[in-house]
Amino acid sequence: MRQVGRPCRITIVTTPRVQGELFPGEAPLGRRRPIRFGALVPRYTFSSFVVGASNQFANAACKAVAAQPGQHYNPLFLYGGVGLGKTHLANAIGHAVLEANPEARVAYLSAEAFMTQLITALRRDRMDEFKSTFRKIDVLIIDDVQFLANRERTQEEFFHTFNALHEAHRQIILTSDTVPKDIPGLEERLRNRFEWGLIADLQPPDMETRVAILEKKAEIDGLDLPREVAIHLASKIDSNVRELEGCLTRLSAVASLSKTAITVDFARHVLHDLLRERTTVSIETIQRIVCERYGIRLGDLLSKKRSRNIAFPRQIAMYMARKLTASSFPTIGERFGGRDHSTVIHATNSIGRRLRNDDRLRDDVAELERLMHAQG
Repeated sequence: MRQVGRPCRITIVTTPRVQGELFPGEAPLGRRRPIRFGALVPRYTFSSFVVGASNQFANAACKAVAAQPGQHYNPLFLYGGVGLGKTHLANAIGHAVLEANPEARVAYLSAEAFMTQLITALRRDRMDEFKSTFRKIDVLIIDDVQFLANRERTQEEFFHTFNALHEAHRQIILTSDTVPKDIPGLEERLRNRFEWGLIADLQPPDMETRVAILEKKAEIDGLDLPREVAIHLASKIDSNVRELEGCLTRLSAVASLSKTAITVDFARHVLHDLLRERTTVSIETIQRIVCERYGIRLGDLLSKKRSRNIAFPRQIAMYMARKLTASSFPTIGERFGGRDHSTVIHATNSIGRRLRNDDRLRDDVAELERLMHAQG
């Protein structure tokens, strides 16, 4: 689930269990300082996480792991789209473990930060220190693990780190935008280990959960948010929690500076560029327009045929269904001939990757989206 340019964060909080046992770089007892490259996000705790039907299972799994790290669901693999709460829950586990045991060694970092640490250790000939540090961790949290893909040296070291921690019954938590088997460029041995424990997904929140998220954040921030404003915001942003919170932050800042009460009209004015009016698009409309655009029949789109002239438009349609509707991966799969949700995830990821480098495809998708919004 990844925002380009999001800063990497690493936390390793440590107090030795045995006097004299130090991490590399630790000061002796009495003047010891935690090894710290970043920080867990303070507000990302279980108490601030709003639970709904879309994330109930993932939340329960994370609490179980936090209560007994290394004993159940190891590794715990969380996956879902951008802004659905993977990073929040991963941080919440770290906070809960440290609250229960302040001496626990908890490391939280992105896959890219892990790779950076590895490259630095290789360049400075400090691999023994790197291995010693990471293989003594009690709880290792790796965010956006899909970015290990195609990094052979990083995958090799992470494989050995994973094995060392797992054999020692240390907890491993991984987050990704997709399931392990759909991460391209991931070595089979790592994919296999990622599937050893529990895989839990987070889906886009429903309307009631989105309203609850806004009201919870407003309560934490001490903001007087009328229910009708929360409903208005939730009706405009239907898939990304981070977008919801960003809108609320902006609304709060403008209201505070202008000393204006927050109303629906005020929200429309302040957030007009963010909350553009959206026409509801159905999966049927998406399928019809894609079929017209690529000259295929609806029956072929929904069939099991895999020829490129059918498979590619099908992937486009699945991608658009995921982007333009609030439907879950399983729901989309069902509407496309009863396919498994992993097929939809693979299709959306495949098209998403191609869009980054294919200008022509990007133009085609933009035109399709325009037609879909125009026809509803």
